[in-house]
Amino acid sequence: MNKGDAVSYFRWDDFRVGWRWLAKEPGWSSLVIGGLAIGFACCFLLLGYVGYSWQFDRHIQGREQVYLLRSKMNFGDQEHAWRPESPMAAGQALRDSGIVEKLSMALGYFAPIRVGNQVVDRWVTLVDPDYADLFEVKTVSGDLMHALTRPDGAAVTEAIALKLYGTTQAVGKTFTVGGKALSVAAVVKTPPPTATQPYEILGGRGSRMTPDSMYGGFYQNWGSLGGYNYFRLKPGHSLAEAVQVLRQALRKTPFYKEVTPNMGAAGHKEPLEFSMVSLADAYLDPDMDSTADPGRHDMQSILWGCVAIGMAILLLAAINYVNLATVRAIRRQREIGVRKVLGASVARVAGQFVAESVLVALLSALIGMGLAWLLLPVFEGMLRRELVGMFSLGNLAMALSGAMLIGLASGAYPAWTAARVRATQSLAGRDQQETPQGIWLRRSLTVLQFAVAMGLASMTLAVAWQTWHGSRLPSGYEVNGLMLSDAGDNNKADAVRRRGLAEAVRRLPGVKMLSYGDTMPAGGSRNTDSYHVPGGRSLDLARRMVDCRFVEAYGLALLAGKRFSTCAAENDAASDESVVLSESAARRLGFTDPARAVGQWLETEVVGSGRAQIVGVVGDAREGTAREQKLALVYLKGSGNVLAIRYQGEEAVLRTAFAQLWPQYFPDYPLNLISAKRQLGRQYERDVRNAQMLAAAAAISLLIAAFGIYVLMAYSVQRMSREVVLRKLYGAGSLAVILRVGRELLWIVLASAGVGLLPAWLFIKHYQADFIERAPIGGWTLLLALALCLLVSALAVWKHMRFALRLRPAEALRG
Repeated sequence: MNKGDAVSYFRWDDFRVGWRWLAKEPGWSSLVIGGLAIGFACCFLLLGYVGYSWQFDRHIQGREQVYLLRSKMNFGDQEHAWRPESPMAAGQALRDSGIVEKLSMALGYFAPIRVGNQVVDRWVTLVDPDYADLFEVKTVSGDLMHALTRPDGAAVTEAIALKLYGTTQAVGKTFTVGGKALSVAAVVKTPPPTATQPYEILGGRGSRMTPDSMYGGFYQNWGSLGGYNYFRLKPGHSLAEAVQVLRQALRKTPFYKEVTPNMGAAGHKEPLEFSMVSLADAYLDPDMDSTADPGRHDMQSILWGCVAIGMAILLLAAINYVNLATVRAIRRQREIGVRKVLGASVARVAGQFVAESVLVALLSALIGMGLAWLLLPVFEGMLRRELVGMFSLGNLAMALSGAMLIGLASGAYPAWTAARVRATQSLAGRDQQETPQGIWLRRSLTVLQFAVAMGLASMTLAVAWQTWHGSRLPSGYEVNGLMLSDAGDNNKADAVRRRGLAEAVRRLPGVKMLSYGDTMPAGGSRNTDSYHVPGGRSLDLARRMVDCRFVEAYGLALLAGKRFSTCAAENDAASDESVVLSESAARRLGFTDPARAVGQWLETEVVGSGRAQIVGVVGDAREGTAREQKLALVYLKGSGNVLAIRYQGEEAVLRTAFAQLWPQYFPDYPLNLISAKRQLGRQYERDVRNAQMLAAAAAISLLIAAFGIYVLMAYSVQRMSREVVLRKLYGAGSLAVILRVGRELLWIVLASAGVGLLPAWLFIKHYQADFIERAPIGGWTLLLALALCLLVSALAVWKHMRFALRLRPAEALRG
């Protein structure tokens, strides 16, 4: 190649010629551009999600200097993970030490907001005044400090002001929270979706919006991990110093003296450990508990998996194009020969094919981004995210630049194939066949396609099966025919309303029984207390406050003893000193036989006398996913605001009747009635989303691989046409022809299995390692994925098989 050739390697006329070829062969063009467009769309969406995840808290300029206080509980006999929540008392200890420049708690929860006749649940966040500086809250109107320091004041975001009042000019407007009146003192900018500490309504530590259950010693209790602490250190102080301050402050508390003797297997550690992570790293903190709120935390492994899947799908689409373009280059040998005879250099011929490849890649990228835009709402719904900024000019420019590179890379091999064509042979009618090395290269690319598709299919089957298995593990209680609803707050007025509601609901047709407890099952809230069996060890066990009908209403299996005293004896002082244990709690306390626990006494500070008698043992109620141990629970008699309704008949009938009663008793609270089955299913929403993403990726990969095998077999049948005819002339039957033509397909699928199934198996083992109760997967998911790929391959090449069987000797041997 001379210097002039190098300069003229790439011309704009090549794009015009390439466009003509695309228009001349619409079928081929649709297949090529459509496959690449699907690859670009999937890659753009997945990489867009990854880029979105890396943008969390980037709107805060000083995020590297703002730290989130993490905590880890070590008391009890189980190891715990780091949690983003920490005691509010720990934040106060840091403030009192003088080493922090700014510090604020952030305590968030859904609260019932009434504006006129509208009652909705909105996210309320209680904070300290320093929060405005730490999170750079921008005030639009009003006085933010007034909102954060006055009990009757609050700040609302612009978005919430519009929803509640229809305008952002909301300063001075009023609303109620559970019947308590407040006024809007400030309107602030709405935080972006990429905020790990979101807020809709802001209030201060002493706000009237504070739930009644949090009054009292909540802010001073070192055992309450219900909120978040953020701080910025003063110059000259370190995080290690902050940890030491917290350790010393903890050791001076009654909490430390109480729990230290009960640390069990974790006795060599502090009962409560602390560490810090900067706000810039909090969302993807690798040390965080995998069960943390997905709105505040995501796992880096999932994001890297999205990158791998997105790039793999795009690679498969590019491989598909390379195979198609190579076959097309071979079929254009006479055109290439004419161009060379007319003076076109090797570089010019190669440049033509590279230009066509770049054109195809750019068109595919544009169509792919349009497809991604159409699919974005579905993708956002699957992820439960609002992926803002994905179609920015910067992202679009990067996508088109990537398409250029993919076009250049994908066109290299077809261009090399075209450059090797000899003009004399092609013009003489002697088509040159692809070299053995080229054939093996395209076979290898097809093997890679099917290996990825097969691996994704087997991983999808494993994740879906594990999710299905976990969601159908015995719950320990009868979920069918059980409805749940929050009913007010923990105060005397709401307690009276709850009794009135219960009496009215009992009279509804189909209602069999009612019960109140302090939390939703599988709701994530777990209060723990210390319990000691005389002569045995002390443990910290989870506690549920329930009424006398709880065990029967939920349908918990009675393993030994009896249920709580009848409701007629509810006010009997002796009945307040009785407890019911779950089977796991009895076992952890040393009772291998549930019957031996009945009649024993527990020493605990929960009851007034310090002692409670075990009256019964019930089966375990599942409170977590298959990743978690069964929760050891102690049921104590007490009050609660979660209503459970055991009914028979149609759920819709009960919902309608309950909705008519609700405003009569709780007009200031929105109705949130949910079935127990739906409540349990919420725990697996993230696993379901992951399975859906994998299933979509596997389906697309199989589709692209089917295109690839279709093209490969079309070329193979054409290449073997004379051989097939000769075999038929010598007496070969249809089965022999099918075996000869299908042999290449079979070897490709088997080679793909050897390449793709081992990594898939390793992924499945790693994935299941996080689960305590694992689905019996074995190797059937791999075999089923192999069978699925064989079926897809057979369907893809069936047309070519029929063509081979119908070949006529005269047509195949002509010329």
